[in-house]
Amino acid sequence: MVGAGWIGLEVAAGARQRGVSVTVVETAKQPLMAALGETVGEVFATLHREHGVDLRLQAQVEEISTDDGRATGLKMRDGSTVAADAVLVAVGAKPNIELAEQAGLSMGDGGVLVDASLRSSDPDIYAVGDIAAAEHPLFNTRIRTEHWANALKQPAVAVAGMLGKPGEYAELPYFFTDQYDLGMEYVGHAPSFDRVVFRGDVAGREFVAFWLDADNRVLAGMNVNIWDVLDDVKALIRSKTPVDADRLADPQSPLPDLMS
Repeated sequence: MVGAGWIGLEVAAGARQRGVSVTVVETAKQPLMAALGETVGEVFATLHREHGVDLRLQAQVEEISTDDGRATGLKMRDGSTVAADAVLVAVGAKPNIELAEQAGLSMGDGGVLVDASLRSSDPDIYAVGDIAAAEHPLFNTRIRTEHWANALKQPAVAVAGMLGKPGEYAELPYFFTDQYDLGMEYVGHAPSFDRVVFRGDVAGREFVAFWLDADNRVLAGMNVNIWDVLDDVKALIRSKTPVDADRLADPQSPLPDLMS
């Protein structure tokens, strides 16, 4: 597996659960660095190593070796090799924006620039889904989320705008994953943050992680094997209220009380 992002790790988990030997090669210091940062990425590194994955971090692939048109492994930049019966390259997706570019729409952040109503620089054209870099009314920045939830929920806002009733797409970015015994949901937006606060049993993989800014406001949260807190996490993010980090880390402190 080349790449320790969501696709690479989910496929690795599925393969290991079927008894297949798996090596994952990743250039970053931890898995999922871009999405979760180093501290929470370590949780996933530990998870996969405990399930027998040969996880090679800060490693670079020089070449995919082949024999008669079939992949036989990897040649690494440090001179080492990885033998394999199959190689999956999972290093990210590139949105198909060629038609939008040909239409002369304003582009940026890897997609089509749209306002909170999902209208592009051409007032007669709207964009939704993976290609839409939409102005988010809560975070006051453009966010392009590669997840089916956007493709499911954004069209209603776009259609309303087309019918002369423009609204705002204010859904918090959301994604989830299931790997081995770990199920999680992530909500919010924290491309940069000051620190991560854990609440619960990290080693036992039953916890909530919170990404905070320098003012102790919650930017994003991730619930792992705990399924009754997502609405409270969303409320904390939307409130933009500074929280007491010690109380946030204390499972005995109800999350709604932190907003008062």
